[in-house]
Amino acid sequence: MLGTLMPAQVHLRPATDTEKAALADVLRSMPTVARRVLRGAENALVLWAASLLGLVALWLAAAWLAGRWFSIEFGLRSDAAVWVLGVGVPVCAVYALGSSARWLRQWSGRRPLIEADVQAGLVNEEHYEFTAVKRFQELEHGGLIYFLRTPDDKVLTLFDHESQDLGAQQLDPLKSCFQPTLELIMVRAPKSDFVIERRFLGTPLELDEPSELSVSPRHWPHDGYTDIPWNELEARL
Repeated sequence: MLGTLMPAQVHLRPATDTEKAALADVLRSMPTVARRVLRGAENALVLWAASLLGLVALWLAAAWLAGRWFSIEFGLRSDAAVWVLGVGVPVCAVYALGSSARWLRQWSGRRPLIEADVQAGLVNEEHYEFTAVKRFQELEHGGLIYFLRTPDDKVLTLFDHESQDLGAQQLDPLKSCFQPTLELIMVRAPKSDFVIERRFLGTPLELDEPSELSVSPRHWPHDGYTDIPWNELEARL
């Protein structure tokens, strides 16, 4: 869960050319409306075909069992085929269209907000200070999640995406270049909340061996302030 707390300092300023270029690259990589619709149509067709295949497989299995045990015939050559297909085909189509529509809504994501940030040309520069760090390691790929304590006892969560990539490639996640320090500057696009840059400054914080992250991924804190108190991280994660 993301907290509503703010960093120690936030400064709204014009984006540099490098930051504008980074946002433009993100925007170019995101799907356009036409591409989303095309992918949605492809997804619906594939899902419709798969659901029809599953329906036919279940139907044939049920027809075989009914014929073997009860001498009831309702297979492909029976009069029941018209009814089974007449109902099953549109039901599968409705299911595929509904599922694809939900997928499209989720996939549309932040493109309009990124576009607004590109047009505005502004960024938030956020300054943080820390006193201590704890890190946890997820079990599937060994990716690391860092929890950084601020002087006023708040806890900021940051994901080390490089460590997860290393683990996915069967390499050592602890070889990641992620090194938290006493200070952090994050540059964030204000409308989309997209982090353009994350830069640590000052003295490195002392790192202990990572604790095992044993809770389900749906319970992992997101990037940002967490409502889990510093002293309860191990017990709750």
